[in-house]
This record gives sequence, C-alpha cells and structure tokens, in this order.
Amino acid sequence: MDTHARVVVIGGGITGCAILYHLAKKGWKDVVLLERSELTSGSTWHAAGNLFSLTRPSNAQRLQVYTINLYPEIERESGQAVGYHPTGGMHLAASNDEVTTLAIARARARRNGVEAEWITFEEARDRAPVLDTKNLKAVLWEPIKGHVDPSSATNAFAAAARKLGAKIHRHTPVTATTPRADGGWDVKTPGGTIHAEFVVNAAGLWAREVGALAGIKLPLLPVEHHYLVTEAIPEIEAMDHELPTIGESEAGYYSRQEGKGILLGAYENTCHHWAFDGTPLDFGHELLPNDLARMDRNFEVAMDRMPCLGEAGIKRVINGPMIFSPDLGPLLGPHPELKNYFCACGVMSGLNQGAGIGKVISEWIVDGEPEMDVNFWDVARFGRWAGKRFTFERTKYYYENRQERPYPHLECAAGRPLRTFPAYAAQKARGAVFGFNNGWEQPLWFARPGDEQRDIFGYSRQNWWKTVGEECKAVRSAAGLFEISTFAKYRVSGDAACGWLRWLLAGRIPERPGAVALSPMLSEKGRLIGDLTVSKLDDGSYLLLGAGTMQGQHMRWFDAHKTPGISVENLSDGWSGLMLAGPNARRILAGITHSDVSNNAFPFLSVRHMELEAATDAIVLRVSFSGELGYEIYTPAMYQAGLYDALLRAGAGLGLVPAGSRALASLRVEKAFKSWGLDLAPDYTVMETGMDRFVDWKRSGFIGEEAARGHRAQGAAERFVTLSVDAGDADCSGGEPVFRDDVYVGYVSSSAYGYTTNESLALGYLKSHIVDSGAGFEVEINGKRRAASVSDGPRYDPQGLRMRA
Repeated sequence: MDTHARVVVIGGGITGCAILYHLAKKGWKDVVLLERSELTSGSTWHAAGNLFSLTRPSNAQRLQVYTINLYPEIERESGQAVGYHPTGGMHLAASNDEVTTLAIARARARRNGVEAEWITFEEARDRAPVLDTKNLKAVLWEPIKGHVDPSSATNAFAAAARKLGAKIHRHTPVTATTPRADGGWDVKTPGGTIHAEFVVNAAGLWAREVGALAGIKLPLLPVEHHYLVTEAIPEIEAMDHELPTIGESEAGYYSRQEGKGILLGAYENTCHHWAFDGTPLDFGHELLPNDLARMDRNFEVAMDRMPCLGEAGIKRVINGPMIFSPDLGPLLGPHPELKNYFCACGVMSGLNQGAGIGKVISEWIVDGEPEMDVNFWDVARFGRWAGKRFTFERTKYYYENRQERPYPHLECAAGRPLRTFPAYAAQKARGAVFGFNNGWEQPLWFARPGDEQRDIFGYSRQNWWKTVGEECKAVRSAAGLFEISTFAKYRVSGDAACGWLRWLLAGRIPERPGAVALSPMLSEKGRLIGDLTVSKLDDGSYLLLGAGTMQGQHMRWFDAHKTPGISVENLSDGWSGLMLAGPNARRILAGITHSDVSNNAFPFLSVRHMELEAATDAIVLRVSFSGELGYEIYTPAMYQAGLYDALLRAGAGLGLVPAGSRALASLRVEKAFKSWGLDLAPDYTVMETGMDRFVDWKRSGFIGEEAARGHRAQGAAERFVTLSVDAGDADCSGGEPVFRDDVYVGYVSSSAYGYTTNESLALGYLKSHIVDSGAGFEVEINGKRRAASVSDGPRYDPQGLRMRA
C-alpha cells in the first residue's frame, strides 16, 4: 500500500476513473484511486450508457460534447474497447410546445458547434423502421447521440490512467479521512494510511458516507430508476444499420438498441427514494426489486411510437439506484468548509459527463481553476440550508417532472418556502409572487387586483408581463421598493484590511470613510470571479456586496487567501436589505430619518451609517442598479419588517410601489447593467465584459494582474452589446443565438422587455470584428429569426444623469 500520494480519489465508478486519468494526463503521476469493491460498483455498472449533447447551460453541453468525443481517444490510449456506438438520435415532439422546446435547444447548441437538424417523418422512419410517426409534430435529429458500454468505458479509463503511472487499489474501503496540519489529509484504509495532498470524493452512492468521514453533510439522496431490455425484435434484425437512440421528453422515456432488441428506460410518475438514511456498506452489484407498473404511462406512449414493443418479450429488467443533488446537477469542486477536499458527487449521467468532470477537477487541482465556468455545478452553490427534507422534496420533484419544459422564468415550488426574511408576510399580503434565491424567498412581482397571485408559464409573454411593466413605470416616474436581502454581504476589518483588499480586488479600494467603489475580483489567470461593491465604513472596516448565489464561492476564495491582520465576516444571513429607487426616493428616505440626505451631503457612490425609523442601525449606500436615484439599505434582519412598513407609509403619497426582481431586471437591462451568472462569469475577461473600466490599472500587485494586463494588450474577441429585438410576443430569455447574414456571430446573455424605451431588449456578446451600431442582425427566439439592431451603450439615460440627481 502506498503511504503518500498527491491526490487520493475515492470511488471507482466512471467519474472517479475519469478524474484519475485526467490527473495523470496532466503529469501528476503520484495519484491513487481507492475503490471499496470492484470498479463500476454502485451506479455505473447498471447505467444505460446513453450519450447526448442537447442540454443546458451551455458549459454543461461543452462538457458533455468533450466526454463523447473523448471515447475514441480513450479506446486508442488504453488499448481497450469502450463499446462506443455513435448512432445519432431522435427527439420526438408530439405537441407544439415540445416543438418549441426542441427548437430552443437546437438554437442554443449553435454556440458550441452542435448542429442538430429537423428531419422529415420519412427520413425518421428510414433511420428507425420501428418508428410510427402518425401522431408526431416534428422530429429533431441530434448527430452526436449514441451510447457506450459502462463497464468497458470505466475500465478503459482505468487502464489509460495506469499506463500514465496512476495506481488503483480495489477492495480498499476508506475508513477515515483526517485533515493534517500541513493542509493535506490522512486517508485510512484496512491496508494502511495514505498521506494525500488532496482528496477527491467521487464515491457515488457512498458520497454521503465518505463526506461524513470528513465532517460534512452533502445534499444527496439515492432514487430508484427502471429500464428494461427486450428480446430480439424482427424489425431490428432486418435492419442493415444500428437503430438510432429515440427519446420523447414529454413521455419521460428513452430508448436505444441493445443486441437485436430495445433498451427502454423511464422516469416514472412516482419517485421512489432508496437508502434515505445511508447507503448500505455491503451494497455493490446488486439490483433493487422490480416494479414495472411504475413504467406503465411511459411504456404506453413508447408502444404508440414503436408498436413492435407491444409484441416483444422482456429479456431483463433493471431497477438500480442513482444518487442526486437537489437540482440533479453534480456537486463539484473544493468543499467550502474544508481545505484541499474536492467533491465530484451526485453525477446523474456519469457516462455522459464523467470525462468532462475529470477534466474540470484535474484543472482545478493542478492549475488552481478550471478552464470554464462551472458555478452551475459547484458544490458551494448549496449551503447548510439544503438539508435532507429539502433534498428529498427537490429530487422527488425533478425526477417525476423530467418532462417539464424549460419555460422562461420557470420556478420550482418543491421544498418551499425554506427560508424567509422578516418582510415576507407583509410582501405576500401585498400580492408578492415569490421566487427562490439561494434558499430564500424573494418577490418576483406583485399581483394587482384582478391578477392571479401566481406564475402561469409559457413560451410567449406570461401573465405577469403587464403588471411588471406597471412596476417599472412607477419606479421611473415615482419610486419602487425592492427586496435585496439575498445580496451577499461581507464585513472586512482589521489593520491590514485595506492592503488585503488592494491585493484581492482589481479595482480602486476606497480610502476615505463614506466612499463606495465597484471592483472586479479576478482569478490568477485574470478571469472574472466576482463583481463586488466595496464601501469603506466610518469605523474603518469595509462592507463588500455581491451576488447572493456566490456566497459559498466568495467565502471559499476569501478563506483561501486570508492573511494575518484581517477578518472576514459573512453577514448575508443575519442582515436584510431593501432598495429604494426612483425620482422620489430622496424625499421618501428623508421622511424616516433626521440625517441630511441631500445630494451634497449624500452624493452618488457614498455610504452612511444612519438611524432610520424602525431601524436604529442601518448602513445606507447611494448606488443604483435601476438607473434611477437609489439607495440600498442594510440592517440586522430584526429591523426589516418595521422598516419595510415605515418606508411604504412614508412613500404612500409619493407614488411608492412594492416592486419585484423582474421589474429590476427590466430596469437594469435598459441601462445595460450586467448581472452575475448571466452577463458576468469566469468565462470572461474584464476586457470582454467591459469591466476593464473598473480596474485600477495605475496600481500593481492585485491577484490576476499579469494575466489581466495580457488580456488588455490582446484585446477582446467578443464584445458586450445591447440588442433591440423585433420580438413579437416572446422576448429573449437568454442563450439565443445571434446571426448576421445567416452566419452565427454571438449569443444573448440576459434580456427583458424595456417598458420605458418600449422595446424588447437583450444583452449579449458578439464577435468584436462584426459589431457596429446598426441593423442587419437576427436573434432566434422560439425557433424564429427576429430582426435586431445593436447599440454599444444603454438604451435609457446613457449619460447616467438620473441616478446622480
């Protein structure tokens, strides 16, 4: 048994073996994989092995395309067949909404070079003679679809890793993981203890148990999943080519050829969780009792599409466990509570994602960061609020609703409400319709008399569209009150706080108490990893504000770069926030404080401690995310309910209305203000986003400086722009491709209808060399090309005079 390794990977499924291979491929030979039983034990061995690329978000698709394309190379490197069948595949649509769903997926795939195409029913039947197309609306052909043999593929990755110098120990369960003073880990097994610099938890069904050894609780639960394999089918025996994969999202089934029969899998109506309190340690290559009645709905539709199924005998039935996170996405990356402890857990489609995950984890460990943004799968996206009950409700919902269409602005109600701020009851009483943000309830819009107090989803403009417009117009003409408690809030203090922030952040750091500045936070490679508002408070400490969904990632970065003489406190859960915006905002704020809030006393980009009615301890910033005169007010949460009421009373005669995040989205898109996770992400440099104007290029010594200066010298391949779109009755929702002269030239990152400018707007990135202020562009919305024109600047108040008034 080895006594030392740079990395110990725990788990010998497809994901663990792919991580081991990629680490060795990057030159780290001293890496070890520990498997409690045989390779593929757990979920991998009984997986269907289907491969597909049409998914979202865009970077998830990139990782799946990478995985699929790597199989032939792994076969060559390992000298072992992987059972790769590049058959192509069909997505069947039996309704107009499903046609739109597929059209959207097809369009978004253009960004990654995936060329799915519509085929005729005749072409579909030629490729799949088993198919009956009589009740279909359309068929989409995805050329990259196929399948792979789970056991062969896993062992091929293992063999390729061994050839590169990596080691694998089977029948070696991990019994303890203990952190060391040097930042590494002691990984204990029955055969001895390995001192590892890094640990990767890729333990699949046992990820919860392995995580518990390190003192963490991972939001994961196993569920049962069925598929069956038929006896030989005459129509398939008569074919001179392999049957393409066939799936129908609306009916929740997928299929492919297996031998001369068909493998048919289903996401059943009823989700059955398994091993709720822990995966048995002696479980391995076993299966669970069959209950084919759960597949009745799926099987009935599948037989309508492939009548041969009704005559085929069943050769075998598989009911095996898979382990999911609350949103069914993997949990990847460094765990925010532990040093040098990486997660690669909850991988729903390991054969389809495993190599991409191996690439990401190896880059994160060896290079310090992955090459692409994977915040959508980052383990840090779930805080401790994601407990077992929440995980149960969410996994149940998403499993049972795999056919749910990805309507714009779709919200999931399962497991909610989970966390609420004190103003929640008052907001609900005023008609608030809530969305989910980092575990919290946040008002999306406020129903008026005659409105249904709920979202009604669809691909055209939804039931809230007109009401949100009224909120926006009220903010532009009078004032609006927004809930912003979900923003991330950090207090940085200590004698070395200023110097530390000048190293941590690339922007100007306020030195005068009461000053506010906007600052990008960069990785070592100069990529954007944060967009923070920095305020110097009167007591010499600093308040940092950022995207609430990035708290785990922010704190992980702060902790990894903490130096003596500074303290970082996360105030996010204990402090609430309200935003007051509009031309009457100053008069309303003056009505609840004795402080001077005139423009001279409280100018734009300044911060004050204030005593307000119902809130004796408030931090107020004069900033704007709406483009209007605005204030962000932060207080300990216990004050929020009273402050909310006080502001509404003070604004009762001044046109103040409660407003939600959808109105704020419209207001900020009119101003071309960027939003984290949509327009800003680690995929971008400051030059591409236009955030370079917030970098303090006059100083040196900040993280990522050398790379950022290189990006500045090189220029930007893409440019951030505003698009005015002739959208019809459906606005962009993000991810839509942009064309010029029928050539793909960029994509939409976020969008909203501009109620002030009276136009459908989209923000996005276009290839720099084709950007000019003019028309000739088209955006594909719901499968239809729509004319668009480009502006470099905001469509509303481009000089920014109103927010400085």
